[in-house]
Amino acid sequence: MPLVKLEKINQNSSWALWKIEETEEQLMKYVQLPTDDTGELHDIHHPGKKLEWLSGRAALRALLNAENHTRFRISKDDKGKPYLPEWGFHISLANSFPYGVAIIHRHQPVGIDIEKPSTKLLRVKHKFLNSSEAEYVQDDLERLCIYWATKESLYKLYGRKQLSLKQNIEVSPPTNRQVSASILLESRATQFQLDTYHWDGFCIVYSCID
Repeated sequence: MPLVKLEKINQNSSWALWKIEETEEQLMKYVQLPTDDTGELHDIHHPGKKLEWLSGRAALRALLNAENHTRFRISKDDKGKPYLPEWGFHISLANSFPYGVAIIHRHQPVGIDIEKPSTKLLRVKHKFLNSSEAEYVQDDLERLCIYWATKESLYKLYGRKQLSLKQNIEVSPPTNRQVSASILLESRATQFQLDTYHWDGFCIVYSCID
C-alpha cells in the first residue's frame, strides 16, 4: 500500500501523502466511495486524472482508518469547501501526479496543496505575487513553488471564491519548515501558520491550526 506519509500535526489534525501505484479499480476498492460520491469521478474522462482524483481520497481514507472511521461521504458547504458530515471533520484534498494529499481537522477549516517546481509557474507569477513577494522570490523555482502552494492552501481553507491570490493573500519568507501568511480582507489581516514538506521533488504546504 503506497501510503508514503501519515503525520499527526496536533491533537485535532493530521495529513497524509499517497503515491499512485494502483489501477483505478484497486484504488476504488481501497477508498470505498459511497455510490452517491461517484458522480464526480464519472465526469472525469482522462484515465490519469481519475487516478489523481482518487489518490487524494486514498490519502483521506488512510487518515480516517487511523481514526477508526470505516466510511466517509464528502459534502460541500455553502462556500464549496468539502467536509465529512458523518464526523463533522473539515478536510482539504490536492493532487499532482503521481501523488495525492489530504488533511483533516476536527473543528477548523484547513487547506493543503502539493506542487512541483516548474517553469510554468514563472509564466504566471505576475498573477499571484504582489510586488514585495516578487522581489523576494525573483526566478527561484523553489521559492515560487512554496508561495504558490501556500496561497492555494489558504484559498482552499477560506473557501471564498472571489478571494484574489495576489491581492488578498500575503506570504512572508519561510523560516525552516514554516511559512507565515495573511488573508487581507475588509481592512483586516488574519494570520496563519503553515508547514512545508518536501518529497521526491514536490513541495507540500498545509495549515497547522490547533
